[in-house]
Amino acid sequence: MSFSVAVLDEAGYDGLAPERATRLCTTAFRAHGLNVDDMGEVSVALVPLGVIHELNLQYRNVDSPTDVLSFEIDGPFGEMVGEIVVAPEYVRYDRTGVEELVVHGALHLAGMDHGDEFEGTEMAAIQRAVLKETGAREG
Repeated sequence: MSFSVAVLDEAGYDGLAPERATRLCTTAFRAHGLNVDDMGEVSVALVPLGVIHELNLQYRNVDSPTDVLSFEIDGPFGEMVGEIVVAPEYVRYDRTGVEELVVHGALHLAGMDHGDEFEGTEMAAIQRAVLKETGAREG
């Protein structure tokens, strides 16, 4: 099985190529110690605010839009690792880059969490390192 990332652009963002998303996720997974050679596929869905708002309400019981959600499907070594859902329009509100959100979502799929406070966590440190290594824009 060869690791890959599919990008589904339902938001008309047109700014994230599958190759770039694959590099971002590969670097994030490796930074957390996972062997991507044994991993299945990840999909990144770029969606409008209304869609991520509905997903946030349905799966987290939070009645507002958010920037990124991650959904594990088969887990890191299954055929379909999971899906990262990003709302590019949300970037305008919190100044986070879409690539940063993809990395954040990948780290969640890798099993990381940050609780209520992101800054100062191991996840925040790894995310910054991945962004630096890949040259991704950090908000």
